Amino acid sequence: MLSWLRSRGRVASPNHADSLQGLDAFSSEGASESEPQTAPMTDRMKLVVGALVAVIALQAYPSAVWVRSVLRGKVEPVAAAATPAPLPAPVSCEAAPATTGTAPTTAAAPPSTTPAAPAPAPAAAAPPAMVAGMLSVTAPVPLRVFLKGRVVGTTEAESTMLPQGTHELEFVNESVGFRAKRTVVIRAGATTQLRLDAPNGTLHVNAVPWAEVFIDGQRMGETPIGNLPVRIGSHELVFKHPDLGERRTTALVTLKEPTRISMDLRKK
Repeated sequence: MLSWLRSRGRVASPNHADSLQGLDAFSSEGASESEPQTAPMTDRMKLVVGALVAVIALQAYPSAVWVRSVLRGKVEPVAAAATPAPLPAPVSCEAAPATTGTAPTTAAAPPSTTPAAPAPAPAAAAPPAMVAGMLSVTAPVPLRVFLKGRVVGTTEAESTMLPQGTHELEFVNESVGFRAKRTVVIRAGATTQLRLDAPNGTLHVNAVPWAEVFIDGQRMGETPIGNLPVRIGSHELVFKHPDLGERRTTALVTLKEPTRISMDLRKK
């Protein structure tokens, strides 16, 4: 622009030479003053811009790697989430047939931390039906009752409870040497009667000087009396003399050996 003005001034008029020279001088002066000021600013800006570009270049690669790794980690779940879930099967509107059983469960129940309730106690068993009966025994001496070698009762009791059925019982009195076996039938809720007739033992009776003998109130005769058959067990003997009076004693007749009784009526 300044060159064009200079050329126009030179061609147009010499009168304007001074003015043009002055303008030229002003322009050259301004140019000389502005050029040294703008040149350093341009170089400085280039240095600053270059430094910024270098810093950006140094930070760009790690940042790009980090951003890429972050984006990759986020993209995969997002892509998985973006996959559309399958549509549920269409529900039939028809009514399902009624069933009497319990529908099976399709999902397991989560484990419970609550302790299981204790199992209910079993119901009390109903009382058993009557399966036993009673046995009543009449015997001259007390006897123990054995069932399969085990004592189940005694004849001194009014009755003995036994299970129903047919049983082979043994009746024993060791003091008189008596032992007998009997088969009895026991009926449930009923009492079975059994009578045992004891065998006879042997009794020998004598008195001094002599006496009339009574056994259990029954007269047996005058002494001496030998080999008198008497039922086993305990018996009462009475000796009577017309002058010496009366004496009483008890005799136990057994099967082990003959029983001997002697009475001296002279002794008080």
